[in-house]
Amino acid sequence: MAVFAKNTLTQVSGFNNPIIAGELVWEQQTYWNLALSSEEVPVNLDGATIDAQIVRRTVSDLIDTRNGLTFTVTNYEPPPTPVELTIANRDDAAGTFTLVINDESWDLISDDPELNIAIENCVCFTGRIKISFPAVEPTPAEDNIIFLMFLVRSDGVVVV
Repeated sequence: MAVFAKNTLTQVSGFNNPIIAGELVWEQQTYWNLALSSEEVPVNLDGATIDAQIVRRTVSDLIDTRNGLTFTVTNYEPPPTPVELTIANRDDAAGTFTLVINDESWDLISDDPELNIAIENCVCFTGRIKISFPAVEPTPAEDNIIFLMFLVRSDGVVVV
């Protein structure tokens, strides 16, 4: 599992915002089960909308340092269309849901030059999970954001 330097994560999420970051292999399917709580009490998601998107980015100056991976994230050219991610297994009363990542999410092709096993700067996606709570008097509407960042590398077998 990749360890990212704090400054790298701060580029994407800011100083105090939650982030899910990881290193994935091309065509890897995975998921994260998430539970929202406040002081260990589940946050009721009834009436909330949850969506998640990622978009392709460019990584430069990737270095594995003592403090973790450091790199610069910039916009990918030409600008790609954001990819919707699947939210599954939603349980409003328990404040839980599952974020699903699979090869369809990445929208990559096997001959992408940044998937070459020898490439220094691999494929990157950033995005967010947005949980929108409606206004309920006297509380105004609120959006909670969890940032996402994934590096995608060659599997070393199919894509070399």
